[in-house]
Amino acid sequence: RNHLARLVRIRVSLMFLNDEIVGWWCLGDTCRCTLVEAAGLWMSILFFLVFLVFGTIVHGLIQGESGTDGRNEEATRRHMNHDGGIGYLVLSLVIGMVVMVMGILLWLVAGVRWAHPVQIWQIQLLGCAVLSVCCCLFVGVHVNMGENWSPEPEVKKQHRLVTRGLFRWARHPMYATFLWAAIGSSLATVNWVLALMPMLFVAMVLSRIETEERILVELYGEEYLEYRRRVSALGPPWCCLGFDQELSVADYNYRHLDA
Repeated sequence: RNHLARLVRIRVSLMFLNDEIVGWWCLGDTCRCTLVEAAGLWMSILFFLVFLVFGTIVHGLIQGESGTDGRNEEATRRHMNHDGGIGYLVLSLVIGMVVMVMGILLWLVAGVRWAHPVQIWQIQLLGCAVLSVCCCLFVGVHVNMGENWSPEPEVKKQHRLVTRGLFRWARHPMYATFLWAAIGSSLATVNWVLALMPMLFVAMVLSRIETEERILVELYGEEYLEYRRRVSALGPPWCCLGFDQELSVADYNYRHLDA
């Protein structure tokens, strides 16, 4: 009984998050602007626009200054050609943009309730918490990767296999962070149009895993294959997505192909 009473008191103490505030804080995202509604919207913007873009640019500039941004063009081109170049990426972006524009148009025509039919402040608060953790994870992955970070799949001239820090839990912790952030954004906004945008971005980056895996097998051979057997691609919850299947013989032997 004491435990139940404590939970009730906590819930009551958080009810102020559902109080209505000045509408412009929500940028027209909802019919009723509350503190948690605004927090969810701005946390999503912070991560996917400000944090992601700013962090990527800053890290790239640091690499350029330190001379660690060079890549092996010949090896990179070989892997990208194996995946059909950038055609698939461009097609994915075009389809994503069309779907997003259609969603925004329907939002404008049918009204905000069509895109954002409900407000559940407890779920939106959970989404804000997930996004806050993702911001910390994003910084942590950049710190762990150091000079090995790259905004695209490529073979760098100074490449080292990173297995420390967050890489002990996932082979691609940056992509896992994006996936969790997309889920957090969906919960924080409860707006399917706004949720669609990060989901499309996540689908695009997850499609790069196969290329990156092949590059790492070529560079590190059995060392990476052993690491791959021990650590999931995106962490334990996402084993069902198919990125932890055994590499085929063709992928395993790809590193032996002549350039």
